[in-house]
Amino acid sequence: MTKPTGDAGHVLGSVAGRIGAATGQRSANTKATADILLTMIETLGLQAGDRLPVERELAAQLKVSRSTVREAIRALTSMGVLSARQGSGTYVTELSAERLATPLLYAVERNASSASALMDVRGMLEVGATELAATRATKADIKRLHRLAAAIHADQDGVRNLAADRKFHHAIHELADNELLIELIESVWHLGSTLRQRIMAGTDVLERTMSAHELIITGIESGDPVLAGAAMRAHIEDIRGWLEEAIKSPNALANGQSNP
Repeated sequence: MTKPTGDAGHVLGSVAGRIGAATGQRSANTKATADILLTMIETLGLQAGDRLPVERELAAQLKVSRSTVREAIRALTSMGVLSARQGSGTYVTELSAERLATPLLYAVERNASSASALMDVRGMLEVGATELAATRATKADIKRLHRLAAAIHADQDGVRNLAADRKFHHAIHELADNELLIELIESVWHLGSTLRQRIMAGTDVLERTMSAHELIITGIESGDPVLAGAAMRAHIEDIRGWLEEAIKSPNALANGQSNP
């Protein structure tokens, strides 16, 4: 692992400055500075354990105060992207998709238009995966889907139902037999899962989810991509409505509740 100090640290700071200029981002506030630092980490391909330049160097390259850099680093630390070691410096942590998606997760959970945009993306990916599944599913695959769908029921909490729901959808993604598609859908799932888990129980969400899954299985079993895709599209639109309602109505949110 590289340990950017001295000249290497100056190079990283210079790159941060160029990123800010190239993207037109103004780094005069904490959020903009944090965004530039995130871009710098991704652009340079920094790995867990790599050390950032010191505050003084970053502040000089980004043309902001050291306090702004300090607050940006603190924000990224709270997200788990960076870790501060007393007397040693600031280091990159494990750069998983989940960690780097944290800013998007914040937006999705609090903004109805962001949640709707997320469902647009999920719809494009999942409808396509379901259409492919309809052309490739075997009788054994259909039996497996029925078994996974049955694992979602009212006698367990929302956390377990959400986990069961994910397994059902993932089985469909696997039938599409496209690793890149699966990875893309998994990333989208991460962004939406926390809010779905927090949707208030006592609505018709669980019952409609179970019915929607059966319709999706029927579509896949028919071998008709159009029918299967339409069933998934209808399910995605239901989820969109639940998410938007949950965001607009704070009382509709609670920890560990039912699964959309």
